[in-house]
Amino acid sequence: MNKLLDLFVLLLLGALIGFNISFSFIIAPLLFSNLDHRLAGEITNLIFPYYFASGWIAGIAIYTVIGIKSIKDKDLIKRYRGFIIGVLLLVITHMALHKTILPIARSINYQYYTALQEGKNKKAKEYKSKFKKIHAISSSINLFNLALEVYLFQYYFLRRKDLKK
Repeated sequence: MNKLLDLFVLLLLGALIGFNISFSFIIAPLLFSNLDHRLAGEITNLIFPYYFASGWIAGIAIYTVIGIKSIKDKDLIKRYRGFIIGVLLLVITHMALHKTILPIARSINYQYYTALQEGKNKKAKEYKSKFKKIHAISSSINLFNLALEVYLFQYYFLRRKDLKK
């Protein structure tokens, strides 16, 4: 049973790494380089909520697995302290992207296109500048998440190996 739970944790982390790389470095750049920016933005607005939600949902699932495993192994929490703190950070950052930063970016983007349609180019320029700042924050957090996901994967994988010896 423990091997299956460990495999599940590694599978979740591997999936998050794959989602992050594919959405951040393949899908979004392809959309924005081949489609009109507004259409590309609308498509990414459909994809990214699921991607951001997957991070915090996977984190909660990992916490559940650690909780199940700690019932039999009382020292597990001490041995995996760094991992548990990392998963907490992952849940918080993915939730921030999903529930705070994404809605703010969507709102600013909507205001930008509304200002453009109304011919308020100066106001549209201000919204575009605000969006770029929010996007920079979002991208930075997303890159941090990728590094954290890789760290968590290797931490859990190597810790499992160390404990077997």
